[in-house]
Amino acid sequence: MIHSRQLAGVVPLDTPSASDGVAAVIRGLIFSGELAPGDSLPPSRELSDRLGISSLTLRVGLRSLETQGLLVTTRGARGGTRVGDIEALSRIWRAWMDAKGDEVRDIWEFREIVECHVAGLAAERRTAEELAALEAALAAAASDGHTAVLRWNATFHDALATAAHSSHLARAVVAVRKELFLPVGLLLREHTAEEIRASHSEICAAVRANDAERAVQSMRRHLRWTQELVAHALAELGG
Repeated sequence: MIHSRQLAGVVPLDTPSASDGVAAVIRGLIFSGELAPGDSLPPSRELSDRLGISSLTLRVGLRSLETQGLLVTTRGARGGTRVGDIEALSRIWRAWMDAKGDEVRDIWEFREIVECHVAGLAAERRTAEELAALEAALAAAASDGHTAVLRWNATFHDALATAAHSSHLARAVVAVRKELFLPVGLLLREHTAEEIRASHSEICAAVRANDAERAVQSMRRHLRWTQELVAHALAELGG
């Protein structure tokens, strides 16, 4: 289910291509893991009110995601719209990777530039409260499940961006995460949630020590390790 926090920064979609905007918002939530396989969307009236659009525009936007297989709608008393299962998202991810080509490499490069800079600034600028928030995210119990890992990961990186005290970089962190579709369900076949958390713990330790250079290097290692995991997942799907 989409929570208010997830839509808090979403502005009303009042452009002629508002239905495309709906699709982009929901797709970004799925790509970033804030909406996980099987999650239900709110009722149409509630969702259209939050996005500031008509019910018709919402239906058009959601229909395009249903066509892609990202969303599934069922009828009846217990019906509604939900995110597709992991198998469906894996197929879509493979097609997405094939279609994006060199753009995926550009996204990874941009993410490394942004997130490494964020890590360095966080080490220099974090407050005691912000360090506590980062450590709380790191300590969060995360099971070996798609939903828990992706949401925990997003919380950690958002806390790091907050500690950097740069609103533009914070927005860039969220934006690039929504551009990069990570198949965490596949990643967890080879690595546990604890291993993924351990990769973040090095970054947290550097921020705790106010060591900007170490934070940058730890973030770079983390992102390149993640990129290797994605490459392995793609190979598993025959890419």
